[in-house]
Amino acid sequence: MRRSERLGAALGAAGIVGNVFGVAALADVPNAYRPGTLDAWASQAVAHPAQTAASAIAFSLGLLALAGWAQAAARWVGGRLSRAAASAIAASAVVNAAGSLAPLVLVLHVAPACANGGCGPVARALLGFALSADALFDLLLGAALVLLGARLAARGRSRLGALGVAAGVATLPVSLQVVSTAAAKWLAVAGPFWLLFVAWSSALMWRRKGGAFKARHAPETPLARAS
Repeated sequence: MRRSERLGAALGAAGIVGNVFGVAALADVPNAYRPGTLDAWASQAVAHPAQTAASAIAFSLGLLALAGWAQAAARWVGGRLSRAAASAIAASAVVNAAGSLAPLVLVLHVAPACANGGCGPVARALLGFALSADALFDLLLGAALVLLGARLAARGRSRLGALGVAAGVATLPVSLQVVSTAAAKWLAVAGPFWLLFVAWSSALMWRRKGGAFKARHAPETPLARAS
């Protein structure tokens, strides 16, 4: 169990690094992941292919790492709801990892074959898929963090649990980014919350603080085990 927890903690750290680097690499692409500016996003991405490709790869690897972290976190917290929450995070993270590569496909394979903006519909389709996959991830991540936070609070980790619930509630509105620029901008508020939750839980997993909470709580009843 200890090796699994430490691997999960390491994956959590990798997920944080990947996502932070992915955002930082888009400094020259300010219209990225905005539903009303897909054409501007495409133009900026093509103008900055190296940064776009680096961001896409970082996001994709970071999301895959978060999928692994979620599975380890569910085992650490315990309970069926935790496993369900982790499955939601992992599944949406894998979908989002694939979607995150769409801008890379645009700048490396689609744009070189275009002339005079002739690939506009293809560019919009690729970037729209990336935006939609990210919105799905935010929706399921937000709901899952609320479940994990509530489970942690019920098992004695009140502060971490409260952070998880707050991060989840803050993240849910970002899922509307597929149709709302305001929701997309809200990620600047929600992102630090869930990144902090991943960092804090990963630190505890690495130090094996409260692993499965066996030392802090009596054995679970069948009813508690199902919660």
